[in-house]
Amino acid sequence: MAVTLALCLAALSAVTVVLSAPSEDLITDLPGLTWKPNFEQYSGYLNGVGTKRLHYWFVQSSSNPKTDPVVLWMNGGPGCSSLHGFLTEHGPFRAQPDGESLLPNPFAWNQVANMIYLEAPAGVGFSYSQDRNYSTDDDDVARNNHLALQDFFKKFPEYSSNDFYISGESYGGIYVPTLASLVLDDHSIKLKGFVVGNGLSDDNMNDNSIVYFAYFHGLIGDEDWNNIYTSCCSGNTSKGYCDFVAGSAKSSKCASELSQVQILVWSSGLNVYNLYADCAGGVRDLMLHYDEDRNKFVTSNFGWLFMFLKNKNYEKLSEIPLSKLESTPPCVNDSYVVKYLNSAPVKSALHISNDAGDWDVCSSIVGAGYQRNYNTMGPQYQKAISRKMRILVYNGDVDMACNFLGDEWFVDSLHVSNPQERRKWYYKAQDGTKQVGGFVKVFDRVAFLTVRGAGHMVPTDRPRQALEMFVNYIQNTPF
Repeated sequence: MAVTLALCLAALSAVTVVLSAPSEDLITDLPGLTWKPNFEQYSGYLNGVGTKRLHYWFVQSSSNPKTDPVVLWMNGGPGCSSLHGFLTEHGPFRAQPDGESLLPNPFAWNQVANMIYLEAPAGVGFSYSQDRNYSTDDDDVARNNHLALQDFFKKFPEYSSNDFYISGESYGGIYVPTLASLVLDDHSIKLKGFVVGNGLSDDNMNDNSIVYFAYFHGLIGDEDWNNIYTSCCSGNTSKGYCDFVAGSAKSSKCASELSQVQILVWSSGLNVYNLYADCAGGVRDLMLHYDEDRNKFVTSNFGWLFMFLKNKNYEKLSEIPLSKLESTPPCVNDSYVVKYLNSAPVKSALHISNDAGDWDVCSSIVGAGYQRNYNTMGPQYQKAISRKMRILVYNGDVDMACNFLGDEWFVDSLHVSNPQERRKWYYKAQDGTKQVGGFVKVFDRVAFLTVRGAGHMVPTDRPRQALEMFVNYIQNTPF
């Protein structure tokens, strides 16, 4: 009997080994690290539809990985890599300007959560599809991300009972709710809520609010404001604010005025991601220009601005072969991240497939071929609210790409029950003093929060405040 029991226990142990974290994805020696982290990390591929393979980088919680929640992070675009969020925002270490070394990030989010950084859709970063078909849309991305999540929990079954959250920024405002809507119907995953940072939540609200943002931040003067208000707002103020988008559909003069505001925000040399930060590389043609050194046409915008250009019949874009087109975030210098991730030793350490292309912050192929299915995320949020999910929408208050006012309007439009008074929230500064972190509106299981002085990439600009915000959300404590 004892021998039989011993054999059974040995067999059970063998099964446990087979079903635990995949040893082939374990990162054992990461270039640039001069210390041994107190957590394990993994990098490899998750299966999507057909031949799509989505690259992930998973870092365990440095606190209690067995019980801490699992959080998925996605950067936006569409067509931009989540490894940018890993190495410049809230990953456990930050890439350094030499493009070779890494330093620990004292404000890493994996201090309280097991973090998955997923590069999606296929064609972004190190993700790929063997058929090289990178045309996609919002629903297709959600389906592939859902399959990748299911594959992740097959690879890491020990985390399948942990609470799970979805998070992301920018066009993640579309990625996150659409994926959450699918996962809500998948009872094998313990989804508890989602987080959206500086997200594109509603096209019209984002486009309308940027006009107010521009005027009240001194970007346009009284004469320009009066012109656009007169041209656009007659009969278009039923929502309590001017619907400039509706006005532009009725009046060519309004459309022209509104276009000038978009050009001012996106291509005048202002840093669209942080109004009060300098533009890396200086002021130049930020819309579309030819870079002789790289033999490339460069469009300095994220993928969703491709749709803006195409919708405006921007003839030059369609004339350029995609192999000659490069997309990079405006006014941001990420060359050191590109250098680090494209080094052969790093690719080897991360188990990058030979089928993957060179890494870049954003993919022009994905961005140019992307089709949008939604112009608002209202229905997806309402589904999550009806399922009693906990939701956090946060915004750096000096971002212009997805400004705080548009997202605040969007959250208000959901009409969530039990709205509380908008108030200040606080954080503990490095010197130990109590400081204002921003403002917060709390509803039943939904919160809208601003981070004072932060731009589009909140954890980059205000890492201490971002970590405190994230900890409060994850631990469900008051902001």
